[in-house]
Amino acid sequence: MKRLWPGWLLCVLTAGLFGYMFCVALPAISVLLGGMELPDQLLLGYDAEGARALFAAFVSDHAAAQAIGRISASEAYLSFHAVYDLVFPPLLAASVGFSAFAALFRPAQPGQTPRIVGVGFGLVLALSFTYLACDFVENAVADSMFGPKALKLAFNEPFVFVLQVLTRGKFASLGLAFGLTAALWVWRWKNARGVAIPLADT
Repeated sequence: MKRLWPGWLLCVLTAGLFGYMFCVALPAISVLLGGMELPDQLLLGYDAEGARALFAAFVSDHAAAQAIGRISASEAYLSFHAVYDLVFPPLLAASVGFSAFAALFRPAQPGQTPRIVGVGFGLVLALSFTYLACDFVENAVADSMFGPKALKLAFNEPFVFVLQVLTRGKFASLGLAFGLTAALWVWRWKNARGVAIPLADT
């Protein structure tokens, strides 16, 4: 496992960024919106009524921010996507892929990896890329709905369904990737235990 330390360091950095984003950055924006959660925080996304209420909160805060000369929730949300949520998705996708690879990395136990295990690893990679695509497109759709320029226009209701599908797809693909990665580690643990028993008898 010593050879894998750069990957584990990546996982630690990703976890730290996740903690900052969801415990500091996003709550700070939610406060400006009267405590309303952002699409990034909801597993199932917003329905039409919820998205309309969120849009109204963005509009109200933006007007108040312009009146006193502070950064609005809409501008902060746009900046969040342009900085933190631009860096985080690739880091998370890479961390998940690395975690799955680490489960297969067994230099002390050379041998052919079972086909089903290899398929599981391939699915983890595919799901990680699916999550990455969904997250980036979700951010673009959210910016087009709640960005400062969008607040000057009428509420874009047709985009609600698109945003909801992307949000659900993001969390679903990520959840499946986590589940498969956990299954690979269970396989590794059972395989290692099966190897250790004969060695103890010799």
